[in-house]
Amino acid sequence: MPSRPRESSSTSTAVAEKVQAILASKGLTLYRASQQSIALYGRSSPYFVPHNLYYDLRSGSFRPSVHQIFALSRISGYRVADWLRVFGFDLEDITRLQIEIPSKRTFVLETSLTDPNEWIPWLSNRPLGEPIPSIAPLARLLELGPRRRIASVSQRDRHFLYAKVGGEDAFAFPDLVPESVVRINPAITASLVTREDSISDRLFLVEHSKGFCCCRIRILGGGVIVPFDNGLSYAQAELHCPQEARLWGAVDLEFRPLLRGVEPEVPNDLARRWKPQPLPAHEDFGELLKRARRRMNLPVRETAAKSRTIAEVLKDDRYTTSPSSLSDYELRNTPPRDFHKIITLSSIYGLQFESIMERMGISVADAGTESMPDRYLFRAEPTVTAKRGDAGIVSTGFLEKVLEECQEIPLFLRDSLGYFSGSAHVSLDDFFWVGGDDDPLHPYLANGLLAIVNRRCKTAFHFASKPVWQQPIYVVLKRDGTYLAACCGVENATLVVYPYGRDFHRSAEYRLHRDAEIVGQIVAIMRRFP
Repeated sequence: MPSRPRESSSTSTAVAEKVQAILASKGLTLYRASQQSIALYGRSSPYFVPHNLYYDLRSGSFRPSVHQIFALSRISGYRVADWLRVFGFDLEDITRLQIEIPSKRTFVLETSLTDPNEWIPWLSNRPLGEPIPSIAPLARLLELGPRRRIASVSQRDRHFLYAKVGGEDAFAFPDLVPESVVRINPAITASLVTREDSISDRLFLVEHSKGFCCCRIRILGGGVIVPFDNGLSYAQAELHCPQEARLWGAVDLEFRPLLRGVEPEVPNDLARRWKPQPLPAHEDFGELLKRARRRMNLPVRETAAKSRTIAEVLKDDRYTTSPSSLSDYELRNTPPRDFHKIITLSSIYGLQFESIMERMGISVADAGTESMPDRYLFRAEPTVTAKRGDAGIVSTGFLEKVLEECQEIPLFLRDSLGYFSGSAHVSLDDFFWVGGDDDPLHPYLANGLLAIVNRRCKTAFHFASKPVWQQPIYVVLKRDGTYLAACCGVENATLVVYPYGRDFHRSAEYRLHRDAEIVGQIVAIMRRFP
């Protein structure tokens, strides 16, 4: 991270020349762009584009504000996100940082910033000639094909949301664990609060005045719900929908990292009795930041410390924000001029980019919608592209089966695979299909689809004193060429498989290196929720 190449200096002569070329592609000079910004907003407006912009950029001491970048977008017709990349900002950094930086509380991820015109490696079916195995390496079923633009493979008509489960959100533990990323289906909420029932079978993303939580809910009738925990010491709170609580949807997919082993934690403010407050109807910029920080359970100094982590990750000290600046943003209701700070605040507080822009008085809907040509944005154009006739999905092989199961491709995760795998280098060989195992030997594999395997971990350990959710899971290749996934341990050169399935299974034993080989340890799982 970050995955895409960046400008070596976003205030260099090269950037000034690039801006000139971009404006020229639309038949504009800087003078005409400056005059149009005056006509649209006025010379004293923060949107005003100065006629000496090229000189300021070459001097190395100037960077356009977000208002000026928005004005350039509106005048040229090119997208705001593309103009930001010209000046060295990648909006997809927000999503990656939200996923990779530890969070105390659950929040909704910003997943709308994926560049639809980015080129990505795409997959094609391998000739199989036999039924799809229950467990198999993905490289046995699929192969890398020509690159395609994201827009050609992404189902943009879907309306799923994604959330990251916080370290202090253990309502659904161990069904969900802290640091998991879950997909939310907003369609599954329609009649729940009008039907009196006991406890929901599904897990829901619930918003209340103290933040978000993923949990089952007890429905009391009359629009009243109570978040239900799995036996931990959370205080019961009756929430009235929609005044005090909002159901965002049901959890239907989980991306679970298995290496972190975060213990469940019940924070004091949710363990003591608390009075629900109405959800805010409208907030200005300062109120939005203050509420988001409190809901994330972050003191100002801890927020400043997280900004230093972001600066280290992105290798730029300008992403650092001091405690005094954070307080000024909240109390004076004055947004930062520097866009580095906007990325920092969005990443730490789990804020949506459009929400921040609206609070700053910027209407993203009025910006340009046309994508810039690849040559301006470091988009690496492929040497071989998919044929025009291959753009749609026409076959009915394994790839189409997986896409049908998933319904949507979470391409925003493509640059965060290291977060789930614990490795900076993940290839197709590290993925395994586990979706055909109808009787899995571990509860995490129930309704599983894909797993990431660390093929360097070939020594199996089973810890007798640890619960099932802390036991490592391994993929084993048997002598007959089939695979199994389970908890294992080695005893006197014998590989012992310890089943934790719902149905009874006897422990199996294999002669290590003769009857079975350990392929590696499963470090992440993608699984469905029925």
